[in-house]
Amino acid sequence: MNGCIAIKSYRWKMILYIVLRFLKEGLLLLPPYCYLLFLNQVITYKRLEWLWAVMGLYAAVFAAKAFVSVLLKQVYNRIFPAMVLEAKGNVLEKYSKLDLKVLAGYTAGELKERLHKDTENAAVYWEKKLELWVAAVSVPIMTAILLYLNWVLAVVSFLLLPLSFYITRRIKAKSNVQYQRRREILGKYNDFMIHNMFFWKEVKTNCQEERQQRQFEGLWKELGDSFLKSHIFWFLNRTFLAFKDVFLTKMGLYLLGGILVIYHMATVPALLAFMEYYGGFVNRLLQISDILIQRGEQEASVKRLEEIMKLRIPERPCGLEHFESVEFRNVAFSYGEGQGNVLQACNLKINRGETVAIRGESGCGKSTLIKLMAGCIAPGRGEVLWNGVPMEQIARQELYAKAGFLMQDSTLFNLTIRENLLFGRADAGEEELKAACVRANIMEFIQSLEKGFETVIGENGIKLSGGQKQRLLIARLFMQNAELIVFDEATSALDYQNESEILNLLLQEDAAGKTLIMVTHRGTSVARCSRVIEWGAPFRETFSKSGI
Repeated sequence: MNGCIAIKSYRWKMILYIVLRFLKEGLLLLPPYCYLLFLNQVITYKRLEWLWAVMGLYAAVFAAKAFVSVLLKQVYNRIFPAMVLEAKGNVLEKYSKLDLKVLAGYTAGELKERLHKDTENAAVYWEKKLELWVAAVSVPIMTAILLYLNWVLAVVSFLLLPLSFYITRRIKAKSNVQYQRRREILGKYNDFMIHNMFFWKEVKTNCQEERQQRQFEGLWKELGDSFLKSHIFWFLNRTFLAFKDVFLTKMGLYLLGGILVIYHMATVPALLAFMEYYGGFVNRLLQISDILIQRGEQEASVKRLEEIMKLRIPERPCGLEHFESVEFRNVAFSYGEGQGNVLQACNLKINRGETVAIRGESGCGKSTLIKLMAGCIAPGRGEVLWNGVPMEQIARQELYAKAGFLMQDSTLFNLTIRENLLFGRADAGEEELKAACVRANIMEFIQSLEKGFETVIGENGIKLSGGQKQRLLIARLFMQNAELIVFDEATSALDYQNESEILNLLLQEDAAGKTLIMVTHRGTSVARCSRVIEWGAPFRETFSKSGI
């Protein structure tokens, strides 16, 4: 049932876990028996020589129980935390292999919940399933013991069980509805928080603090209400069982037991031992009840993970040994029904070694062109070809190894400068880091920081200026050592001197066969390129030049 966890690899550990659980359950049956021996032999028949035997048995049971508990914990630690880690790793790997357009169908909050909460619930699902098996076997054994001690008391204690499970089932259904509602609200809340963390500057500059505060309070109230309702159902179930089993059943059983003792149909030791076993019996029922109540939440998590794991990963058999060309062939694209085409009948080819500038008015489709090239979106008609091969047939990892994209919305993470740079190439050494930063003209700034490369830059580089962020993103791009470099307004926050120095470095790469594509409004950038495309609807190539 759980597609993100290879259950077969945990089979023998699970069997050992179940064996130890049964062993522990068996040991838990012995203390009431020791109590019965004490009452019968020592108290009733005054056989003091039995006292030492009973005390020795108590001590042996306690030691065995402690030993088994330690073993059980060790086996537990080798199963369920590993399951959580495996599930998180598999879901994260699945995310990395899915097309960006598929991931775009989920909100950031929903993806986060599946990666964190649902993977943890998936491991809990199997933990509770094993516990349910153990409890399901323990209850009949304890039922037999209760019947053996006094069948009259046992039958009376069982009379309310059907009602108990009926009410538990009803509460479970209500609880599952509330849990699903709470999870949906939590996804909206996470999206809201992620959005506000990334775009806090826009919130402040547009004086939206009060509006965002009201939205936050509304979501928090909804979340609190759903959380409260789901826990009310859980507490209702526990309260009902506790009232029935403690106040009604136990008091009734003691009263009935006293009558049976008076009429010589039971003994005091047997009555007291019965109540000890009955306490354990009730605890097992409460455990089963809790598992059933929470099972809906866990099963829902498992189903959501299965949905993710069943998403199809496109087969892309073709590699990309070197970049030779990228071509748009009769491409059309629209952002939704009822909206006009941003691109229509677009035909364009860029070859290796060219330096191309693309400029045009805002909204004419320049960034859309780059997103199509990067595979962030798919054309509605036509196709994008790399080295003459349709993009849908090329393995994305190989494509991104040869082509480096720096978008307008490229992200920096709340990590150190070093960790952000290593997203460009994870195995890069210290000298390579420094070389990339020198090329991006940010090395001097990094050296001026107290912690240098170990400086944490905040969410999306919040502690950096716009120009510093862009230079750090450019340095990260240089780390890839890509054959094709695509800039979408990547130097807009740089002054002319910094931009000129970076362009010089890029254009020096031309001799080595590097290719540069720039979306830009700056005339200085356009003047440095060998080919300029004036973008419109449809686009037109105004001029092409060389030697500039």
